[in-house]
Amino acid sequence: MNVVYPEVFWLLIPVFLLLIPAVVNYRKGFSLLLKLAGEWRREKTSQAYLIKSLIYWFTMILFFVFSILALAGISWSKEAVRDDSEGLDIIFAVDISRSMTAGDVAPDRLGRAGELISSLSSGLKDARMGIVIFKGGGEVLLPLTEDRYSLEAAVSSLSPFLYTVPGSDISRGISRAVSSFPPGTPARKAVVLITDGEALEGNARTAARDLYLEDIKLLVVGAGTTEGSLIYNSDGTVIADAGGQPVVTKLDISHLLEIAESGGGLYYDISDVKTPGLIAEELRSLQEGRGSEGIRLQDQMNYRAFLLIALVCLVLNLAASRIRWSRWY
Repeated sequence: MNVVYPEVFWLLIPVFLLLIPAVVNYRKGFSLLLKLAGEWRREKTSQAYLIKSLIYWFTMILFFVFSILALAGISWSKEAVRDDSEGLDIIFAVDISRSMTAGDVAPDRLGRAGELISSLSSGLKDARMGIVIFKGGGEVLLPLTEDRYSLEAAVSSLSPFLYTVPGSDISRGISRAVSSFPPGTPARKAVVLITDGEALEGNARTAARDLYLEDIKLLVVGAGTTEGSLIYNSDGTVIADAGGQPVVTKLDISHLLEIAESGGGLYYDISDVKTPGLIAEELRSLQEGRGSEGIRLQDQMNYRAFLLIALVCLVLNLAASRIRWSRWY
């Protein structure tokens, strides 16, 4: 199951707060009704009024709940769609911030990222590949090309000094990767995001969701370890914070898992020796997923079911308010 807009679930909080006025309204209404009906009809009055109140408020709350679920973009099934794609375009979005020079994976995070790209390059001969680098902003280092020599040259040049924009914004890298795909190309598209997950600005989950909506496959590769490592300046001194304490950079797995989930993608650990093979297999499946009739399966938004239930609840709510409940008092 995939949820495109999980942030709308926050709207459930004020919906359930409706229980407070529901209880207050019930007590006031019952007290007034008891005065009008008389104490001798208390039992029958209380039962009828309780049933009326439960139906009214229960259906109202359910109407809002299922309306919100419809807005969330929940999908749990697949639908067959026409697929006229040919070929495969892959953009590697590589984090080149200073934290990527940490040596908690050999030779360092950025060096391991280059090794991964080279491995995938040799294993996917028919795909076009390009590289986007990012820090506080994103820039195309190598446009999509079939030239593996240019790709290897770009990989060998990966360095924090390639781009002078300060900061760490994963969302900029993702957005720049999306815009680097030529418009109108018939190829299936994929973005391989390689980063340690440390982001000082931006909303990478929103950017990843845009990938999902544009039917671009997202593969997130975490570079580093949770134990972390010190970062060094070019002169060999340890980078320290404003308080003079050494900076330890750590792999933020939870953040990367959230990005992968938002983009309907997958997460991989760059330290795992199986990662290159698993990513290559997943990328090949993008092309092989196209059937002989030019049909493939994609996620289907199941909002109609939630809207139907919400409509039924609304009808029941309106019907309950029209019933002459006085006949049971």
